[in-house]
Amino acid sequence: MMIGLEKEWGMILGFRRYLGIDYILPVNARLGPVPTTKAIYKDYIDVAWPATMQGLLLQLMTAINLAMVGALGADALAAVGIMSQPLMVMLVFVRSAAIAITAIVARRKGEDNYEAMNSVLKQGIVLTVLFYVPLLMLSFYFLADILIFAGAQSSYLEEAVSYGKFIVMGLFFSALSVIVGAALIGVGNTRVIFTSNAIGNVINVVLNFVLIYGWGPMPALGVVGSGIATMISYGLICLLLLHAIHRQDQHLSWSKGSWRFNKDILRSIYYIGGSSLGEQAFERFGMFAYTKMVASLGVVALATHHICMNLIDIFYYFAMGLSYSGASYTGQSLGKKRPDLAVAYGKIGIRIALCISMVGLVTYFGLRHIVFDFFTQDPAVWQLGSEIMILMAVASFPQAFQLVYSGVLKGAGDNFYVMKYSLFVIAIFRPIITYLLCFTVGLGLYGAWVALLIDQSLRMIFAGWRFYSGVWQHIKI
Repeated sequence: MMIGLEKEWGMILGFRRYLGIDYILPVNARLGPVPTTKAIYKDYIDVAWPATMQGLLLQLMTAINLAMVGALGADALAAVGIMSQPLMVMLVFVRSAAIAITAIVARRKGEDNYEAMNSVLKQGIVLTVLFYVPLLMLSFYFLADILIFAGAQSSYLEEAVSYGKFIVMGLFFSALSVIVGAALIGVGNTRVIFTSNAIGNVINVVLNFVLIYGWGPMPALGVVGSGIATMISYGLICLLLLHAIHRQDQHLSWSKGSWRFNKDILRSIYYIGGSSLGEQAFERFGMFAYTKMVASLGVVALATHHICMNLIDIFYYFAMGLSYSGASYTGQSLGKKRPDLAVAYGKIGIRIALCISMVGLVTYFGLRHIVFDFFTQDPAVWQLGSEIMILMAVASFPQAFQLVYSGVLKGAGDNFYVMKYSLFVIAIFRPIITYLLCFTVGLGLYGAWVALLIDQSLRMIFAGWRFYSGVWQHIKI
């Protein structure tokens, strides 16, 4: 018995040593002072958790809004759902620029160059306005044609256009929010992003209830009411973030920096943002092809897949928070000429990801039957889903690791490398292996999820290899 206790205690001490800063960054590898283990983990988590909670809150509010619209019938639900793909395409451009803004702002913060840091934010805003005003005007005018191309049916096309026009108008505010939020991530202030989005999303739910169903003197507007509520919430979130720059953040300020374009700033945004645009374009194409193949497997497979994707997205947001934190601290550390700290923060992210993935393993595998009871009583979907969740449990590890590694690379400005392996893995390899496993081998939905596991594992290997190679430490932005 004593021997067993000694082994268990030894394992605990070994794991504790593995988590410690002296193991992560040995004394002979340090280029300067290093925070304590407790302090460096606290710094990392302080940036990661608000970003995580923002994603989880957004998913919760989206589910509530869909339930409200779903009560109006299948056509109303389809009218809202058909707008999702055009919406994602329109946001690809600003999200690509946002990755560049985060990396550059973080690097300038590390260099204590606050004038240049605020110039990056301001010029990013100007670029967004110049790009999105004509884009959204064209989208507003040709919205019916866009939705027909996306697959809208005549039975709900009119409703979809009425709803979509308010979403298009709201996208202007959403695009500005993405850029301002990217700068706040760069300086490590994710708390204000979470607060602003939490307020905006709660208001969205309240307005949805009032405007969709009507209340008091307010008439029931149905799907149009949902569009108006979303537009108002986008505008509110944007105003809160702009106010935060003015009042709450100690690094970003409207009184510093220049609104006039600077060729060095534009070159950096183009270099990093262009690679990110390629990465996201490949991801959109790969996901479209992947989902289309799953849809062809039948109603049971598609329903099961939809539930499982929503479940795995829960832990995706935890890993995404770690990715944002890693990007922020990587840029700041490289700006301070401390690549040793950048490596340390990356390794800390991996250790936290390991712990989160272990929780995911227990949840997905151990509680899979209980979890699926919340979503469906269909025996076929329940049986298939509880088996697919075993693959989800395994996939949670490479998914979290690849997001942490890629966050470090993006924070360093190594986006071109991320784009290259994304082209191969997501846009080329994943659709091919999905088709082979689903149809040629005949694994059906199991094949789709094995393909997802392989996809995440390959991305983890490519990003992890690049992280440990150290090439990203020498990129100038």
